[in-house]
Amino acid sequence: MSEWKEYCFSDAIEICPTVSLKGTDSYSFVEMKDLSDGNRYCYPSIERKLSGGSRFQDRDTLFARITPCLENGKICQVIGLKNGVGFGSTEFLVFQGKKEITDNDFVFYLSRSEEVRSFAEQNFDGTSGRQRVPKSTFDNLAILLPPLPEQRAIAGVLSSLDDKIDLLRRQNKTLEGMAEALWRKMFVEEADPGWKKGKLGDEMDITMGQSPPGNTYNEENQGMLFFQGRAEFGFRFPEARLYCIEPKRFAKRCDTLVSVRAPVGDINMASEECCIGRGLAAVKHKKEFVSYTFYKIRSLRDDFDSFEQQGTVFGSIGKDDFNGIDTIIPDIKIGLFSHFLRYRQR
Repeated sequence: MSEWKEYCFSDAIEICPTVSLKGTDSYSFVEMKDLSDGNRYCYPSIERKLSGGSRFQDRDTLFARITPCLENGKICQVIGLKNGVGFGSTEFLVFQGKKEITDNDFVFYLSRSEEVRSFAEQNFDGTSGRQRVPKSTFDNLAILLPPLPEQRAIAGVLSSLDDKIDLLRRQNKTLEGMAEALWRKMFVEEADPGWKKGKLGDEMDITMGQSPPGNTYNEENQGMLFFQGRAEFGFRFPEARLYCIEPKRFAKRCDTLVSVRAPVGDINMASEECCIGRGLAAVKHKKEFVSYTFYKIRSLRDDFDSFEQQGTVFGSIGKDDFNGIDTIIPDIKIGLFSHFLRYRQR
């Protein structure tokens, strides 16, 4: 690292660079929802006539500057732009490599580093509603950079690993879709007419999270594993990051974890007993059918979306709302087993 040099972040990286676009033309437009949590790339969803917003080129990094999007990992490299240029939401900053100093792909990985993300999260501006990271914040961040050839080599290795991860993620997504389709066929499309109608609370035990005092959190494995919200959610299980020495509410191993504050309805499964904060609820079948519970909650996407849209600033769902969701309840003694056996024999 003897050849690495220290730079101010905003001196080494173009932040919200100037991109020439004509006001009469249509361009690729990128919204915050196009940035998938944890994915390297994002793609434009629509085309629009030019208006206000951030501007960028293919392979620039879009960095969410608004809470809770930044905490949820919305940092992606944009590709697939019409004519290589586009514009988008004002709620992300654009990072671009600076000539002779930084490589564009390396900038993406740098922006996802714990050093940069933590610095941004510590400098949110605003006292109410959604807080934002000002562009000027990065005038105060010092970083060490390797020479350009080394940057490209580092980015190349990480890109290769990302490609392998992406392949596995797509395989997992295909298998998950198959499992979800099978569940829906068994318990929705071919539901037994004799199954009774009820409420989700008749079938599930729901524990709403409660946040312990902030000074009881730590990252040193002291106390119980803690999840405040869906920020650490992964493909199926959340990533361990925070711990708490004064836990208040708990989820058991294999409980379904549900985000109850914006965004409402994202789910994961607890890999071990843990403490949950106010951003989550733990759902458990009264007879402890783990996989059934997980896919049952996944099937309630439309119900969760209705609560997401009701909030003035943040969507949310309370325990009474949760318990009151309409549902069909299979016969426990016959329904679940007979459906499982029938599909196992196919």
